[in-house]
Amino acid sequence: MQKLNRLFILLAFLGLNLNMLQAQTTILDETLLTEDSFGTFTPVSVTGTQNWYFREIYGAVCSGYAGGQSFENEDWLISPIMNLAEMDDVVLTFSHTRGSAAVMNVGVEEGWYKAFATADYTGDPLTTQWIELDGLNQNITTAWQYINSGNLVVPEGARSENSRIAFRYMSSASASATWEIKNVRVVGEPHNTNPGQSGTFKITNWNTEWLGCTQFGPTDETLQVNNVVAALRSMNSDIYCIQEVSNTLDTPTVETLVTLLGSEEWGGTIVPSNTGDCNQRQALIYKRAKVQFVSASQLSSGSASQGNSYYYNWSSGRYPALYNVNLLVGGSTIPVSLVNIHAKAEDNNAESYTRRLGGSEALKTILDGTNYNTRNLILIGDFNDYLIGTSSEACNCTVSPYDNFDSDTANYTGITRNIIDADRRFGERPIIENIIISDELTDNYIANSAAQETTMPSVISRYYNTTSNHLPVSARFQFTIMGREDNSVKSSYNIYPNPVTDVLTVNGKNLASDAVVQIYDLTGRQILNQQLNNSTVNVSALPGGVYILKIDNTTTKFIKK
Repeated sequence: MQKLNRLFILLAFLGLNLNMLQAQTTILDETLLTEDSFGTFTPVSVTGTQNWYFREIYGAVCSGYAGGQSFENEDWLISPIMNLAEMDDVVLTFSHTRGSAAVMNVGVEEGWYKAFATADYTGDPLTTQWIELDGLNQNITTAWQYINSGNLVVPEGARSENSRIAFRYMSSASASATWEIKNVRVVGEPHNTNPGQSGTFKITNWNTEWLGCTQFGPTDETLQVNNVVAALRSMNSDIYCIQEVSNTLDTPTVETLVTLLGSEEWGGTIVPSNTGDCNQRQALIYKRAKVQFVSASQLSSGSASQGNSYYYNWSSGRYPALYNVNLLVGGSTIPVSLVNIHAKAEDNNAESYTRRLGGSEALKTILDGTNYNTRNLILIGDFNDYLIGTSSEACNCTVSPYDNFDSDTANYTGITRNIIDADRRFGERPIIENIIISDELTDNYIANSAAQETTMPSVISRYYNTTSNHLPVSARFQFTIMGREDNSVKSSYNIYPNPVTDVLTVNGKNLASDAVVQIYDLTGRQILNQQLNNSTVNVSALPGGVYILKIDNTTTKFIKK
């Protein structure tokens, strides 16, 4: 890979405050464990004489049980006003529990315990247009045991200057439980409105275990799909690279996922588009507001290696899927190529190891080539082996089949190489679902953010039986974009021709003919730093695209043809 000098956060000439570059902003943070904290919320009783009340140890409490019997109730606990008009990726989390043991799950299927959000609270819960926050973790298995709600995404339709969230409790005259809530947090990201714009992206890898296949994997296909959707919402990632997906005309799995998630907010694709029944493939699911889909193809042409054909090494044609996307930050786009793989299964035999090794060798030859060696590249998927060592004992091997990537530290970084699998059903071992990034993304990766999504078994009931036998793995990336030129100083110098092929001329009043110029690409990477040569700069070596030229504290864009 061609290593480029980075300028990750261009504070010096953008004049940005470090606080605006934080990945998240806390909007609401109330424990509900003090009277003052509880008092920021408004209890409203719609039906019945019971209502939400405060307990020092338990936070906000509501119960339809009183005097030895249950009563019909509908009670709301409504948050203070939150200004969400300028926020993206708004997420609600809280801790909650129910009891007593005999009735702790009564009413769950009927929807007695829900969280909502609104852009305009009328003062009456019954006349307010609420949006239910999907994905609430209701899997309480022990009375009075607190669990995490999961990440509940507040959709755009509920975001305004007067937004509120609310909890609704219900009970009947024949049955009731107690619902306790504490540690309520709402976080989000500010809109990118400044010349130097920052965007954080969460990318997740997940083997969804025969999703869409009726012959293998979880037996209840509808439940599995619904659980996958709930998990995707809970993780709240911007991009999901998923494996073991069957997508046919009769069972359009990707389309079904997108429809259930909401097709206005989500997109998805898979190659090939018609996989054949139970033909495992790798798909892409993404947020439309932050990701622009460009193209998809299979990396189906590669060299033979380790005595096998490229086809055979990739599980007899389960080729790497290449997804080209643009990440959207402000008004700019950042191209990223995702190579989603599902390697030969980790059968404990020498042949399987050899096929993974051969596939890895051939793939690296492709990615090291001129078509890919300057791209923002993410190699992601089910590697079916470790990045350090190997899961194959039968071959007496000690080196990972992906050591060709892992040892090429100048060009690649295995950001998941040191993660130990939290799923201990198979003993203590490294993970086999991995992420490798190219050197172009080294400075954009948020250090130590790669991790397994260990809350999934608590978010999804009987997760390993109903949904997947793999834990998802996520990582975060941050980009700073120089999105707009400073029109107030634009006239201080001129550049031409624009677009330019070879030599760019820069001139202006009081501008030295040997002034220092700096050129950046749209991800903030410094491409060039040198003096003008008689008011010119040679840009012939730059790839075609849009660039930022900076002199002193003045910036402007130009296009290289």
